[in-house]
Amino acid sequence: MALTPPDRPEVSALPPGAEPPAAADPGLRLRRVRRWAAIGMALGALVDLISAVTPPFRSRLESLHDWVPLSVSEGAGAVVALAGLSLLFLARGVRRGQRRAWLVSVVVLAVSCVLHLLKGIDFEETVVSLAVLAFLLVNRSSFAARSDRPSLRWAFATLCIGALLAVAVAVAAVEVTMALDRDTTALPFFRAVEAVGGRLVAAHLVPLPRRLDLFITPALTAVTFGVVTAVLYLASRPVVARHGPPEDEVGRARHSVGRWGHGTLDYFALRSDKSFFFSGETLVAYGVYGGVCLVSPDPIGPDSERDEAWAAFGAFAYSHGWSLGVMGAGEDWLPVYRRAGMHDMYVGDEGVVDVTQLDLSGGRHKSLRQAVNRVAKYGYTVTFHDPRALDPDQRAAVESVMDKSRRGEVERGFSMTLGRLFDPDDRDLLLAVAWGPDGAPVAFCQYVPAPGINGYSLDLMRRDAGDHPNGLIDFLIVETARYLKERGLRRLGLNFATMRAVLAGESGDNVAQRVERWVLKRLSGSMQIESLWRFNAKFDPEWLPRYLVYDAPEHLLPIGMAVARAESFWELPLIGRFLVPSA
Repeated sequence: MALTPPDRPEVSALPPGAEPPAAADPGLRLRRVRRWAAIGMALGALVDLISAVTPPFRSRLESLHDWVPLSVSEGAGAVVALAGLSLLFLARGVRRGQRRAWLVSVVVLAVSCVLHLLKGIDFEETVVSLAVLAFLLVNRSSFAARSDRPSLRWAFATLCIGALLAVAVAVAAVEVTMALDRDTTALPFFRAVEAVGGRLVAAHLVPLPRRLDLFITPALTAVTFGVVTAVLYLASRPVVARHGPPEDEVGRARHSVGRWGHGTLDYFALRSDKSFFFSGETLVAYGVYGGVCLVSPDPIGPDSERDEAWAAFGAFAYSHGWSLGVMGAGEDWLPVYRRAGMHDMYVGDEGVVDVTQLDLSGGRHKSLRQAVNRVAKYGYTVTFHDPRALDPDQRAAVESVMDKSRRGEVERGFSMTLGRLFDPDDRDLLLAVAWGPDGAPVAFCQYVPAPGINGYSLDLMRRDAGDHPNGLIDFLIVETARYLKERGLRRLGLNFATMRAVLAGESGDNVAQRVERWVLKRLSGSMQIESLWRFNAKFDPEWLPRYLVYDAPEHLLPIGMAVARAESFWELPLIGRFLVPSA
């Protein structure tokens, strides 16, 4: 097995320390326009809802009734409330720049202007709606993002089926109730339909008996709210990625990683649940979770293409109505993201061990040295393999360790896990297997190549649940470090330590940091946050900071939820049950 990475071209043609020229990013203005449009729509929705629950001025209402009957004003007020509700939901799609949401919003705002006048000549509310409408029309070119086409069919079906079912059930209830009541006369069918239809939009066009009205009106209002919510959600849903990348793209991605991949996370771009975008020679690996386009690792390609490639990918993501985030971003890419108007926050460190400097002698490493020696004394050994070259019996034995220790059918991890074993297309991987005294495998680590550190990066780390001496994984990693050192390699990437600098007190000691540290320690009981940091620290690693990058402050929460889903953090309190991945 050849462990020395092949020669690769120089990653950058720029002089040392020089920054590439910043590319013009049209996405900056695009995001601002969409943000202001969404804020304006939320304001318009608030005005509509307030207007719907407040009576018009008496003098204006009396003047209006010279032209239209009172029932029209009452109906207009009810529909204004529905329009306000619609604008609230459509603001989400407008913020994403979706053409469909923009078009529906234009129609709703135009109708709102008329409704405000019919309700009671509400000039002030009309001016607000007109202002928002004018802003949308003037900036119409900023709203060209696609929406999910299959979801539109579901929206139409939901509207039709929901409305028809509600009307049918309510009409039947009205007719039966009034027929059984000796004090009332049953309504003709079309009058009953008119009574029910009016109440679906909170308009009492046809009077009903008081007791019946008290029960049926709230129920129909709730049905309207539910149907409108579901329809608008589906109609403004961003494009859903339903298919994996085609084989030719997978092959091209492997070529890009083989030629340009040098970081500790770059090989993880080849996870089977990621899609690929290409700009020049640059590869961007991403996944879409609930309308969030999550990129990991940083784009892979020549440094000279960084700004241009990221601008092209941003345009691609925004054309699909996705918000944009990067998980596990490295410090060298932060200037590119910042020039594109994105924001970043520290999320932790990746530990990278210099195997040529790892020395277990001395009192500082006494516990680690004793653990490693104890495991070796009990007869445990480690062997190293190319995963593709394992014979069937060895492969079955390693898979049995995986089956005993995994949680669920899907491997956790999106940014720092490959998520598979024994794929014949995965080249240059290293598998370290620990064997027990009885000759059976008891633990293993799989590593992916990381030429940028002249070594490997940890992918999977598993051990069975048997009765083994403490320090089995320590023994496995120390033996791996020795093995790499003997073959002239330099570094070994280990686990990611979430918020390590905060736990270690390196980020400061004010009240905010102390609270953050307390929360992290509390979460460590179920999510192994502190234990992973302390495990890595035993090997004296260099800490490489990693960042979460997000395109807008208002998208930070959904991007954080997307990260939790992508990384399969189903142990999170309360919300973890909603993050369990499908098999």
